[in-house]
Amino acid sequence: MKKLAYLLVGSAMIAYAGAASAQATGGTGNAKGNSSEGAANDIVITATKSGAQVLQKTPLAIQAFSGETLKQQNIQDTGDLIAVIPGASIAQETSAGIKSFNIRGVGVGGTNGETPIGYYLDEVPFVVTNFGIAPPIRFLDLAQVEVLRGPQGTLYGQGSAGGTIIFHTRDPDLSSVQVVGEAYGSGTKDASGLNWGVSGAVSIPIIKDVLAVRVSGGLSRQQGYADVYFGANDGTPDEKDANWQKNSDWRVSVLFKPAQNISIRGQVWQFQPRQQFESLFNSVTPYTYTQTGGVDGYSRSKYTLYSLVADVDLGGVAVTSATSYLKGFFGTRFPLGAFGGPPGGKFDSIFHPENFNQELRAHSNGAGPFHWVLGANYSDGQGPQSNIIDLVFATIDASNNAKTKNWATFGEVSYDLFGGKLVPLVGIRYYHDRRTFEDATSSLPTTSSKTTYRVNLSYLPSDNLTAFVTVSTGFRVNTSQSAVQVQLLQADGLPGVYQLSPLSLTNYEAGLKARLFGGAVRLGANLYHITYSGLQSSYTTTGGVGAYLNIGDAHSTGLDLDLTWRTPIKGLSLSAVGNYNVSKYDKVDPRVTLQFPNVRAGGRLVNAAKFNFRIDANYDHKLNDEISVFGNANFGETGDRPTIAGILAPKYELVGATIGLRRGPYEIAVFGENLTDERGPTDYFATALLTGPVPRTIGMRLRKSF
Repeated sequence: MKKLAYLLVGSAMIAYAGAASAQATGGTGNAKGNSSEGAANDIVITATKSGAQVLQKTPLAIQAFSGETLKQQNIQDTGDLIAVIPGASIAQETSAGIKSFNIRGVGVGGTNGETPIGYYLDEVPFVVTNFGIAPPIRFLDLAQVEVLRGPQGTLYGQGSAGGTIIFHTRDPDLSSVQVVGEAYGSGTKDASGLNWGVSGAVSIPIIKDVLAVRVSGGLSRQQGYADVYFGANDGTPDEKDANWQKNSDWRVSVLFKPAQNISIRGQVWQFQPRQQFESLFNSVTPYTYTQTGGVDGYSRSKYTLYSLVADVDLGGVAVTSATSYLKGFFGTRFPLGAFGGPPGGKFDSIFHPENFNQELRAHSNGAGPFHWVLGANYSDGQGPQSNIIDLVFATIDASNNAKTKNWATFGEVSYDLFGGKLVPLVGIRYYHDRRTFEDATSSLPTTSSKTTYRVNLSYLPSDNLTAFVTVSTGFRVNTSQSAVQVQLLQADGLPGVYQLSPLSLTNYEAGLKARLFGGAVRLGANLYHITYSGLQSSYTTTGGVGAYLNIGDAHSTGLDLDLTWRTPIKGLSLSAVGNYNVSKYDKVDPRVTLQFPNVRAGGRLVNAAKFNFRIDANYDHKLNDEISVFGNANFGETGDRPTIAGILAPKYELVGATIGLRRGPYEIAVFGENLTDERGPTDYFATALLTGPVPRTIGMRLRKSF
């Protein structure tokens, strides 16, 4: 932890010393172009659901990344994005299409159950009932990503107990034709061949300033680098480089503006990640699968999201309607022999989720001191899954389905005191859920209600300083599981129930955002204390089947830092983000402690990293009227994490770099990922190791805009 403290404090001291002599010539880059000291050109976000708002004046722990910034830092998907979020880490990465994350310790329990992190794609949620995975999107045509840390139980509801990530894609252009094409190739250490990807976007105005369409998409392949042994590792693999990945996605977006105050956006977005075998290994040095018994593992996913968002500006009031329907399929096969089961055995799990969601809200749109947002949300979803465990000598059917119909009403009000220098805010949300969990032996209906709130007081003495204190609450509904999982937990002497108690949490936080030295330095700091009740965790039973249990209550006290310095060197900026936290159990079910002595009152929260940080150096400079050079170098580290079984997943470090040239519409760049070839698991799953960083990868990217 001293390393983290030294790096962040050192970065702050360097920023202070260098910025004192810097020219006040503007701010850091953002999604809308180059920002300046004033709010007119500053970073703009929409996460508060009350219209466009300047990031600097938003009293939340929030980050915003432009699509161009993500590309320059070679951040290609949500897994990469997590590295630049303070207090965030991978919770579970079973394959290319099954990933989950945690923020500030929320989400460490694995994928089963509703998502504890909210994911929104252009105003609409990505929700898989009773399975908390992230959308497997790639950052091909994004305008901006907004990340909110801490519970967002007022505006975003029960699926955002730990935070919310909002992906904004590029709108169709109503006035001009746009064409962008991109291709890359790269090589990964120990892989079988060349990784490659192609992507592009076309935007065409059908009726100038009224109707336009944008089509984008791409296809990529990452070659495999892990070897397979049907039995023990005898030095001669039965299959080589088996864990290849393919990703394809496409998006069609239509923007219709029949009047200046009306905007209607319809979209269809499909993503289809596929992987041979999974991201679970028996060894990571080198990456190997053993004892597979000749069973080929795989993961296949396909999601289609339909959405229609309408905005109407009525002068003092703006109204938004957001409608969506998600239909998906994802399935995976695990060779049980690789996880301590019988060689030749396999576990097939196939999901067919569906979810309809409708939100209607309005917000004030005037210049007065009183501001408000009021809305309602309805959701109807189900997550049927076929789970067949083939033990060679016996077959177990653990198929089930979780169905939910839920609704919520929500609102926030605030008032500008003393000319807007002091702003109190109060928000509340009421949620009601009718849920049924079914398997072969039972059907369990439940009805539950929950009220969450946020109370916030902001102090904004100038455009360059925002300070706030807040108390907010969040929750995660009860995870459901099958009779087989319950029986296996009970056989291990653990508390096995069909429906777990819901997770509830309260967050106490103080935050500060400052622009210093003419805007050359931007500093964000957030100190928080979170209390958890009803924490959930995954556990691999002695029967080899994953199950879920309530552990108890806990707390987490932490500090987030976010620092950017536009140095006196033209085109060079430095940034650092980091988190350090103390997360411990306060009360643990005695049956859990009896089986797992490290899970006890006063013990560390399992699967939660004690710290993470990343430092970036970004350079973008015009050499002449035609040619620009740009680059990025980054170094990050995520701390170790104890598992429920007492095994410590070690910390890992990642080093990356990008350098490129831009001339007119052309761009060429060379990039490197995991340049030190770090090896190691991020977690443990029975006798297997959950994926570590992909081995060292170096490649080249070409891009042209028309």
